[in-house]
Amino acid sequence: LLFLWLSFGGPVPLKPQGYRFKVAVPEATQLGLEADVREAGVTIGKVRAKGIDAAHPNRTIATVEIERKYAPIARDARVILRQKTLLGETYMEITPGTPGSPRVPENGWLPDARVKKTVELDEVIQALDPQTRASFRTWQQELAKAVDARGTDLNDALGNLPAFADDGTDLLRVLDFQRGAVSRLVKNTGVVFGALNQNQAQLRNLITNSSQVFAATSRRQEALAQTFAIFPTFLDESKATFKSLEHFSKNTDPLVRELQPAIRDLPPTLRDVRALAPDLQSFFRNLDPLITASKRGLPALRETVDGLTPMLGQLQPFLEQLNPVLEWLEYNQRTTADFISNGAGALADTVPTQTPNEVGHYLRQFGPKGPETVAMWPNRPANSRGNAYLLPNALAGEKRAQYMMFPNFDCNNTGKGGNGEYKTQTPNTSDAPSCFVQDLPAYPPGNKNPYPHIGAANYATP
Repeated sequence: LLFLWLSFGGPVPLKPQGYRFKVAVPEATQLGLEADVREAGVTIGKVRAKGIDAAHPNRTIATVEIERKYAPIARDARVILRQKTLLGETYMEITPGTPGSPRVPENGWLPDARVKKTVELDEVIQALDPQTRASFRTWQQELAKAVDARGTDLNDALGNLPAFADDGTDLLRVLDFQRGAVSRLVKNTGVVFGALNQNQAQLRNLITNSSQVFAATSRRQEALAQTFAIFPTFLDESKATFKSLEHFSKNTDPLVRELQPAIRDLPPTLRDVRALAPDLQSFFRNLDPLITASKRGLPALRETVDGLTPMLGQLQPFLEQLNPVLEWLEYNQRTTADFISNGAGALADTVPTQTPNEVGHYLRQFGPKGPETVAMWPNRPANSRGNAYLLPNALAGEKRAQYMMFPNFDCNNTGKGGNGEYKTQTPNTSDAPSCFVQDLPAYPPGNKNPYPHIGAANYATP
């Protein structure tokens, strides 16, 4: 959640205040707090506050905070409000000004003459003659029918189109050149990852053991090559041995006759040998092409093993970072599922609009009220309860039902002594609310810290 908050421009709590200045801008109704401040397309700050000033009528006073490495700005810098999309998301664009010119001091004002008026879309449309405006209105109505119920897809496509057109050309050129290999890769990747995902422990053992096997093969490559080199000689010697064996068999014929009673008991064995004989014969006949191919295949295998070693070495740090994140999501699976499933429900309420065939949505909100919301307290009141680090199952369990209160981070302010745990004696009265201390997070195993913390795993071989 903190990552999403920072990604969408939210301020960091307790972060020191940066360089700020004020600027009076006209037509700032769409300029929101935490709006981007950009220079040459790069975000260099945020709009921290808005207000009014009698000395600047018909203008909004925006307090702008700039990152230190871009501050201070020049007094002859220019400011204009621009829109990111057709929906009206506004940001402030600043030109750098003249190098060496005077600078705006901390909490100073940028001259009004350096603020340029924004040309709104409705002003452009009003400049058209009535016939053109009527044609444009008809075109919009037909376009609305075409994109009915597909607004999200259209917004996503338009938002991603510039980056896709910018970065996709080189990638698509390479993929087109290797389209045969890409087709086979896409076809087989799903099968491979499906098999690998069935048992992650076995995958880890496979990677570890494969590295050891390839290392041992690489160390014994000369001996392995020598083995395949002398194998034809072994076959020649075997032929000579078989000839000698044939001569021996003629001499042992009397012995065989003596063994005939025992041979009569061997039909099952001989039947199995007969079934094996064709496969064994085919094996020896196909061994020569294998030996020939191995002269090229073994060096290629060695190169493959040498190239695979760095990849296997880089896979371990990646898994050491990825697995703890997946384990943390598993530990918070109930909270994660609620976040994903309840997101759409936040905008489920609708209101009628003045435009036909359109439905307005609004975001429901709630805010706490009480003495703590209207004053600053030097010390926490005895009836104050709070916990910013609720466990995934904090709103269930035996203690939750007993105390009728979510678990608190601490109960030091209750004044009850000991660990401060307290149970309301008389419900539905002014008696202080219950308080009990939340258990320590069960992840990672053996945790002794009340603050949740995730660390990288260590898969290094001892």
